[in-house]
Amino acid sequence: MARTKSGTGLFWPVVIVVGLMAVFGANTVIDTGKDLLGIGDEPASEYVTSPDGHGKTKTCTAAQVLNDRRCGDLKILVIDAKRMSFIGRNIQLAWGQGIPAVLTRNSAKQATNRAAACGSFVPKYGGSCDEYAFATTDEGGNGSRIEEVPLREQRCQGGAIAGGYSKAKIGQGDQFLVVISNPDKIAPTAFTGDDIAEDQAQCLV
Repeated sequence: MARTKSGTGLFWPVVIVVGLMAVFGANTVIDTGKDLLGIGDEPASEYVTSPDGHGKTKTCTAAQVLNDRRCGDLKILVIDAKRMSFIGRNIQLAWGQGIPAVLTRNSAKQATNRAAACGSFVPKYGGSCDEYAFATTDEGGNGSRIEEVPLREQRCQGGAIAGGYSKAKIGQGDQFLVVISNPDKIAPTAFTGDDIAEDQAQCLV
């Protein structure tokens, strides 16, 4: 008589995986499984931040940083260089000048900070003034790094920051870390009139 397969062979592996997820968290178990199976991250899972920022995220995977928008208790705000090449450039250069990647949200200062950073700025190529640190933070305003960027990018960034605050649950007074995803798409030179971002359709206004 032929034997039928009962399916009980899958029972214990499933129980073990569920138990591991309960103890260590689903992301940790999934990421560990990917490593064991040799499954690599997609290019979009790459990011850069300031040197001090990397120290704060070294215990987390890129997927946790970019998808969960958290690393432990630290909240993350992501700027996508694929959509905002020149803004990514300005932020990265600002980090090189010592402006921190960890900022504190304070939307009440937005108008004052924006005026202090960009009030006298005159665009040369039909673009817009971009400032880092963001105007909606305590660190914004005087001392921010400014650079001309495409107007489309500036509008895109407004939505990215507002959406990023919401997604990562960054409230007023909360600290958060800024990271740039798709760092290979950061503009290599300053804006001179051409919007070179690879993914412009996502942020057309």
